Amino acid sequence: MEELVNLLAKIKPETKEEELDNVFKDVATKLMSEFAIKKGDDYYQMVEIEFYWYSPNHRDLSVYPRKSEAGNWFLHPSGVDITLKSNIVKDDEDISKLRLRWEDAKKEQKEDYSKKSSYGGILIRTLRKLTPNNDSDDMDSFIVGPWNCSDALFDYLPCDGNADAVKFMLPIIEKKNIDEIMPNLEDGLPNDYIGQALRSGIDEKHTAKFYKEPYCFYVNKQYVRGWEKGTFPNKPWNSRKVDFNESSK
Repeated sequence: MEELVNLLAKIKPETKEEELDNVFKDVATKLMSEFAIKKGDDYYQMVEIEFYWYSPNHRDLSVYPRKSEAGNWFLHPSGVDITLKSNIVKDDEDISKLRLRWEDAKKEQKEDYSKKSSYGGILIRTLRKLTPNNDSDDMDSFIVGPWNCSDALFDYLPCDGNADAVKFMLPIIEKKNIDEIMPNLEDGLPNDYIGQALRSGIDEKHTAKFYKEPYCFYVNKQYVRGWEKGTFPNKPWNSRKVDFNESSK
């Protein structure tokens, strides 16, 4: 868990807007090659994720306000995030009121509605279940779409709060070697392992400034053939694909 938190800590309030794309890419590459989600006896590789970050240096109004340490699960209407560390100033401590102000700010695209707070998370869009033979050509191993990912990770929890049951049923993120996740890449990650795309469903109504930024990262299709072959909707390498470092700026 310490390794995960340290990785997420690379995204900081003081990080400049022009630096964030490379920081996001670095964090995304490691999350999708060095970490897996354990749910009961099953393991899942993250193969498509999206970054959402609001800070004084990066006022992205598409981000749900939240108050959290780094490395928590945050369930929300669009799916489930891995949280980034929030830095909520005193004037914003009432999250309910902050969210109401955020809703109004989106309507007017008032980017500086919160002067000093920062918060955000990483939305999980696509998972690959690590089956016994760990075959990335297996179409049935892919869980596509943020709601489907959320459902797979958070299906049932005991009402009585039984600690042993909760521990087994809650998903946790574990550090893994690359050959445990992608055996065909045991010699190391190729330069084209990660692709970059626009975030799905984000337009100028959500954030006029950042809706064209390629903050979706995914494992390229040649390394996850089952995802490519399957009749899944909204594959990121189709209409949303963007070349690295290409942006609206």
